[in-house]
Amino acid sequence: MRSSLWLVALTAVTTETACVRPVNTVPAPVTPTAEVQYYDLELPADLEIKSVDFSATTFSDVSGTPHGPVGTTVTGRAFVRVYAVDKASGEQFLLLYEDITRRKRPVEIIRFIPGSDPARP
Repeated sequence: MRSSLWLVALTAVTTETACVRPVNTVPAPVTPTAEVQYYDLELPADLEIKSVDFSATTFSDVSGTPHGPVGTTVTGRAFVRVYAVDKASGEQFLLLYEDITRRKRPVEIIRFIPGSDPARP
């Protein structure tokens, strides 16, 4: 009885996980005659931008039954990566922004600190 209950619970969790739709954070495409799109992203005031990179990865979401109609949608994840340096201390940071149409603040801030091992080629 106990193993049957675990099997049912595991099946329910697996089914729920498999049915989760991926989040699309790629900005919507624009037409050739559309206005220029502007985005404001927040940057901590004590940081100076050294470089910026935008990248996006797209993937297909295929759904349907084995012997029935199948549908696909293309979604993706887009990121703005900002390499910045603290103006006073010189500390180095990598700021990751995602879903820039809805979020203005970074989703992750990574600080680079000196390690104990010397660099090796």
